[in-house]
Amino acid sequence: MRARAARAGAVLTMSAILTAGLGALASPASAQESGLTFYSGTFTTVVAHVPAPTGACTPLPSTADSHVGWSGFQDVTFYRTADCSGQATGVGTLRTYPAGQYTSFRAI
Repeated sequence: MRARAARAGAVLTMSAILTAGLGALASPASAQESGLTFYSGTFTTVVAHVPAPTGACTPLPSTADSHVGWSGFQDVTFYRTADCSGQATGVGTLRTYPAGQYTSFRAI
């Protein structure tokens, strides 16, 4: 009987640990992850954060090589020029790319 109770306790403990861990993975880790975040090192180091989309032409950090649109963003468009002129490249809200390939963006 004691072995059964010990196993049941261990199962409940592991279940609680896994539930807490999966909940942390499923939710943003900080308030910063509620906008558009640019990273270097493929989602490793934050290099810029945009809390809300404006549609304005914005410089893209030269070291950025990935981004995540956590919430409130429908699309991100990259440009190879500083003034968002020329060919537009729609990249969506989750993407990796070579750092320095694009120089500006618009987000809606």
